[in-house]
Amino acid sequence: MFLSRRVFTLTSLKSTRNYQVTVLGAANEIGQTVSLLLRGQPSITKLIIHDTLDITPGVLMDVAHVPAESSVMGYKGEETLDRALKGSDLVIATGGMIRKPGITEESWLQENTYFIKNIAPKISKCEPLPFLGIVTEPVNSMVPMAAEIMRNHGNFDGKKLFGITAIDALRAQCLYAAENNLSPCECFVPVIGGHSDKTIVPLLSQAIPRINMNDQLIQEFTLRIRKCEDIVSKAKKGWSPTLSISYSVLVFVRGILEALEGNPSRVNAYIENNDFGTSYFSGLVSVNQNGVGEMQRYTDLSKYEVNLLERTIEQLRKDITKGKKILELA
Repeated sequence: MFLSRRVFTLTSLKSTRNYQVTVLGAANEIGQTVSLLLRGQPSITKLIIHDTLDITPGVLMDVAHVPAESSVMGYKGEETLDRALKGSDLVIATGGMIRKPGITEESWLQENTYFIKNIAPKISKCEPLPFLGIVTEPVNSMVPMAAEIMRNHGNFDGKKLFGITAIDALRAQCLYAAENNLSPCECFVPVIGGHSDKTIVPLLSQAIPRINMNDQLIQEFTLRIRKCEDIVSKAKKGWSPTLSISYSVLVFVRGILEALEGNPSRVNAYIENNDFGTSYFSGLVSVNQNGVGEMQRYTDLSKYEVNLLERTIEQLRKDITKGKKILELA
């Protein structure tokens, strides 16, 4: 462990809340931005950052220079993981490798599997078990993998495990607004399925406000949503869409902390769910102090959406099985 740092603003008041959030993989691109965004959240009284990278102490110092009411502590190295997790209400897993041009799928999967294999057993030993939100890609495979590991270590609660998919709904919301010359704040587009270019299903038939779009435009829009990460990465010359992904994590964290406060809350997440012909599924779910509640259901889907959903479920089954197979081979 290295030194903890506490910074206060001149007008700070004592918070009535007492939540500890731990960011694992806090020294990578997304982890650093997530840590920055969470630093200023008034409902977080203790922010813990952890990574194995040598720059982790510098990340702590950097984050600590942002005035906030909360305390911030940092831990470096696999041997400090238990201490970083102790007492946490919510753990955000951002570690592993971000897929970039030149990185093979094998290397990417190996690195990210290693990260999940390291953190899942440690989290399963926490008492009480914290909420866990996973950002590490591919979410479709990493979340089932984490669940399998935690089950094998004897302490698992499927209601507290989430793949963070809020970015898909945020992108759909903003692109829908831009397409129809509307304010993004006035738009809502449900996104269900999974979290990959083959499993994201934006439901334009359920969009608010409802705008008539022809079949070709709907298909083009759907493809843009599914390929959005690649489009942004290409525009950023190989850099990942760190900012929007990190903001989506902030939205997720706010939703979870509201639930822990006892307030009605909903988050977009990929969770254990057997209602759609596969063991995991993504959508808008209610959350309370005990974890996941009901997932939002939709009726009167278009024929195109139904066909898309059928193919998505087939792909999700493959992704879930792939996660378990990678775990066996890793």
